[in-house]
Amino acid sequence: MRKMKARAKWLMPVLALLLILAGCQSVGGLDVNKALLGGLDVKSSESSTTFALNVVPASGITSEDQEIIDLINSFSVNIAHVKLQDNGNVSAAGSVTYKQSVVPFTFFMDKEAVVFTAEGAKQPFYFPLESYEESMGIEGLDQAKIQDISKLVTGFVVKNLPNPAAISASSVSETVYGQQLNLTKLHTEITGDELPALVKGFLKSVSKDTEGFTALISGLYDYLYPVLTAAGVDSELNDLGFGEIPLNDKEGVVTVAHDAAKLAVDALLLVYDKQLESLYESTPELKTVLSKDTKLQVDLFVDSGLHIRKQNVDLKVALPASEDLPIQSLSMKMESQTWNVNGPVTADPIPTKGALDLSTANLTPGETLRSFETGSTVYNLLKDDLGITARSLVIAPDDEYYYPIVDGGTTYVPLRYVAEDLDAAVTWDGANRAITVTDDVYGDKLVFKIGSDQALIKGVSVKLPQPVFVDEYGDAYVPLRILAEALHAKVEKDEEGYIFIDRP
Repeated sequence: MRKMKARAKWLMPVLALLLILAGCQSVGGLDVNKALLGGLDVKSSESSTTFALNVVPASGITSEDQEIIDLINSFSVNIAHVKLQDNGNVSAAGSVTYKQSVVPFTFFMDKEAVVFTAEGAKQPFYFPLESYEESMGIEGLDQAKIQDISKLVTGFVVKNLPNPAAISASSVSETVYGQQLNLTKLHTEITGDELPALVKGFLKSVSKDTEGFTALISGLYDYLYPVLTAAGVDSELNDLGFGEIPLNDKEGVVTVAHDAAKLAVDALLLVYDKQLESLYESTPELKTVLSKDTKLQVDLFVDSGLHIRKQNVDLKVALPASEDLPIQSLSMKMESQTWNVNGPVTADPIPTKGALDLSTANLTPGETLRSFETGSTVYNLLKDDLGITARSLVIAPDDEYYYPIVDGGTTYVPLRYVAEDLDAAVTWDGANRAITVTDDVYGDKLVFKIGSDQALIKGVSVKLPQPVFVDEYGDAYVPLRILAEALHAKVEKDEEGYIFIDRP
């Protein structure tokens, strides 16, 4: 991971989708294989992407479920500008929309770290990228070889996948970032009921592709064996042996691996239809997902250099509506365009001065919340919608964890257990026999002293029903209601004596 060029090649989200769609055959004169692999050769570019979800509810849905669906449908992402520099640096600027609130964000990644920020953040967030070489105890991974492996795997998969029934290519004129271009449009469609046959066709093709399968395993061996050797892992594996063949015997390993993999594929093909039928019987809901109502449509717009300049993806998944999942379908739409391919591009760095290092911060919910301005969109989202600070505790009358003690109508609980379960920090002052509790969200301080019936709650002296006492296990007990309410929680008790503590 230290050199970032290889990772930039996977910024084309539609590539993975197309790997289930297009085989190596030319469509309307367009070599689909080369078009897909062409993206792996892009060294620099600028692009934009939009992404949105849509959920269709089932009939008779409850108002609570409809509210959740409305929230999902309000979510969208607009990455207005991505810059991929030829040295592997990447920057992005965009926004996330949620409940009609728009949150702008920026992002930057180089070989050293990922840095990002969002509107309302008090500082950038910084995450150093631990070197893969250092973590593995090796140096100098061959990035060119990594790219070769990416091409090898992609080419093998694409080569052996059959084309779906609906696939076509045509010449079109499209606007990309304000520029009118003559492009080739590749249109593909696939429905859920086609998938089983496509997968079976892929397995059949792989079984027959001895040359390609062997070349794939050989390429993987060339990449993985030096990595294992440098990390000292190969010696452990050699102790076990690869059958009777040592791992340093490339020809032997590749031959055995190919034969074993082919045997597994052939065995799967023998039972494929029966296993699929059995799967449908045991999971009838799968028939809805793998039906004609599940549909993926992809439009790729390719230039004369076989670079994908524009792509539209529309995926709809039919779902079996139930009480647990009261929706008919889930849809995802993505649109993107790419320009300045292999041209001069400079990614936009984000200053890291004062940035919060996420690799060492280990943030509590309260610390996370305080990283954003009070009242900002992200602050409200984290606190109100995601409820990162919300906590709920249930204490039974005979609870074996909290061991509540009822005396004179007052319930006493071990201070540390309840306070920490409400995310508060607990410290002990041995000299004064005092316990300080600090609220994680608001920073309020509570001070209890062993043997004293006076507590300091947010700077105000409060009289307790009886002095703080310590049980036989060394746990300090305090009144539950005083402790919980001071930590912004509500306390309720039912007729059976169960106590419910909730903090929003």
